[in-house]
Amino acid sequence: MRLLEVLVIVFVVTLPFSFWRAYTRRFSVPWFLAIHLPVPLVFLARLGAHLPYTFIPFTCATFFAAQFLGSFAGRWWIRRRVRPTPASTPCRMKKQGIHEGLGVSGA
Repeated sequence: MRLLEVLVIVFVVTLPFSFWRAYTRRFSVPWFLAIHLPVPLVFLARLGAHLPYTFIPFTCATFFAAQFLGSFAGRWWIRRRVRPTPASTPCRMKKQGIHEGLGVSGA
């Protein structure tokens, strides 16, 4: 039971950092911090549960799974929010005669 609790803690702690990693530029300082800041917390969780060294691969696998899923969710969230609607593109607004995006017809 202790192992399952530690793995859940590792996943929950790492997920927000990996979500943040999706918003950073690759190989930048924030990207590096998003990956490495949860590592001491993972170590302390394993140490606090008095798990032997043989469980390190499980905590590492959970850490990497949370990093992967969190960055995947972050990239999905970015794509979902950035995608413009066809009616709001400048070319379409010009064709419809909308002046400066205020919804006033005519030139």
